[in-house]
Amino acid sequence: MVKRRLYLLTCISSVFLCLFILKPVHAVSLKLTPEEIQKAIEYGQKNKNMDMAAFSKQWTVSLDKGKGSATLFTPYHNVAYKARKVAVERKEFTSKDIQGALEIGDALTFSVTVYGEEYDFSMHYSAKLYQKEEVIHPEFEFAPEIADASEFWPDSPCHSARLVFKFPVKNIDLNIPVTLVAVAPGGEETFFNFDLPNMK
Repeated sequence: MVKRRLYLLTCISSVFLCLFILKPVHAVSLKLTPEEIQKAIEYGQKNKNMDMAAFSKQWTVSLDKGKGSATLFTPYHNVAYKARKVAVERKEFTSKDIQGALEIGDALTFSVTVYGEEYDFSMHYSAKLYQKEEVIHPEFEFAPEIADASEFWPDSPCHSARLVFKFPVKNIDLNIPVTLVAVAPGGEETFFNFDLPNMK
């Protein structure tokens, strides 16, 4: 157990040094210290049997049932999430795994769950971020062509879909809250307010 912990700490230190030397600094709060990385890993491993909704609760904004939810993947959350996944699979969380999880720091990545009636309702969804007077558009977006049956099936809303949007960090002040807006094909907007200064 001691050897495993020393190995993990060595991996973290190596990754942190590599990232510090090779990657530009975007925002301090998105660059985790070795101690923060270790805490994120411990959170993921300790809570490997927790359901995902509870595990990601502190990074998630949930609306009323059937209205949708959005989860922000910060570097801390992503490291914890990957550590949980590896722990569930009974594998070793390597320095390569850590580095891959930390690379999400170049963007704010949101996973958004939306609901609709038709099987293809989600394919033309888009999103934007509001921060003060600024409107920020994603650099990457994913919306499935075919939605899944929702937990309400066959009742309304009978379909749900998971969307992914990535926004460039360079355009975002991480000390100020942001509002993520998911925009349906017909123009209907769903708002998710994220208190960035108080998120890990």
